[in-house]
Amino acid sequence: MLENFHIQDPAALRAVAHPMRQRILTELAALGHARAADLAQAIGEPANSISFHLRVLAKAGMIAEAPEHARDRRDRVWTNVAKRYVVDPGTPEAVPEVIRPALIWAERLFVEMNEETARQGDQLLAINALVLTPQLATEMTQDLADLLERWADRALAEAKKAPDTARRAYQVLAVLAPRGQDKSDDPARSEVGAQAATS
Repeated sequence: MLENFHIQDPAALRAVAHPMRQRILTELAALGHARAADLAQAIGEPANSISFHLRVLAKAGMIAEAPEHARDRRDRVWTNVAKRYVVDPGTPEAVPEVIRPALIWAERLFVEMNEETARQGDQLLAINALVLTPQLATEMTQDLADLLERWADRALAEAKKAPDTARRAYQVLAVLAPRGQDKSDDPARSEVGAQAATS
């Protein structure tokens, strides 16, 4: 199994951008290997829908069949080909396929969030303005990366330990960068960039 699968071509980007396919990759990581029916039961989706998403992931080279776990030749068992799936910064087509859908999701979350959802305690939307030296920003970047990796490892370990426990798919969108000091904050420039990416 690969340590990292670097997602670079448009087909792989489209495959990993879909929330259901992200969930399938996560469930396969927890289960090690699974059939469409196993994943359908774990996720709560129809098996034919899961089979479609599995075919998309397989065509993109992100999962592979595991015949050693199959009952017979017709039994299709799937496994991940890598421990992590990474979209490198600057990858062509990453903005329309991965970044923009994540930003639309965050916008919808902000619009729909209310006091009741905030009280549930399982959602957070925070935008903080900080004044940092480059050294402090570097330290905070590493802290955030370590935090996300620690929770990803913990979530995977918990899922492996209790695979039948009900779980929901959560997503974290983290951005830490200087703001207000260059042309990237120019609304007109951003609008032109958005139009170019969607045309």
